[in-house]
Amino acid sequence: MKQLLQLAPLVLCLAACQSNPTVPAATSATAPASPQPEPANPEHIDPTMVTVIGLPDEELTTKQLTQQLGRPDSIAKGAVECGGRLNSPMGAPNGDSWYYGKTLYEVSGTHAILCSFDVTSGKFRGKVGKLVLDQNTTLEDVRRFFPISAKAADKPSTGRSGEEMSLPFFDKDVPLDGSLNLLFKKGRLQAVEFFSPC
Repeated sequence: MKQLLQLAPLVLCLAACQSNPTVPAATSATAPASPQPEPANPEHIDPTMVTVIGLPDEELTTKQLTQQLGRPDSIAKGAVECGGRLNSPMGAPNGDSWYYGKTLYEVSGTHAILCSFDVTSGKFRGKVGKLVLDQNTTLEDVRRFFPISAKAADKPSTGRSGEEMSLPFFDKDVPLDGSLNLLFKKGRLQAVEFFSPC
């Protein structure tokens, strides 16, 4: 028995010196998180990222619109049949199109919203995040910020390679039904269109 008591410290010492193949509890509790799946197109944009002439893209009154830009060059009554951007009630008459040169506003009653703007005159200028949208913007400028969408633009859907690029709108990572379409001519931005399907 005395020998066993004398050997006990030696056995405990040997047991402590052996390597332990189990993972310590602290390490197993903080296992690495599984990677989040990448979105199919990480280039989607939030509507709040878009500004035009320094203002957010949102509804305004016709009074505000005429104070900013004056009377429109022309008005097409009832021209907005479907795919409008304004939240008009069901059964409301078709909206009107107010044109300032090649720039288009949808108007319904006393409400208005920008539908597309021409950048060639220099009067309208937009931004998507840090990307400036004006008459100096090239397809290559956009390609630096949105390479996947620019690559898709190289596959002509309208028969003109690289002439139209679509940036899908998302709200908190949920896809919306609209997109921001950038229209180019010979690699230079001509117009920006807020697209809503019918």
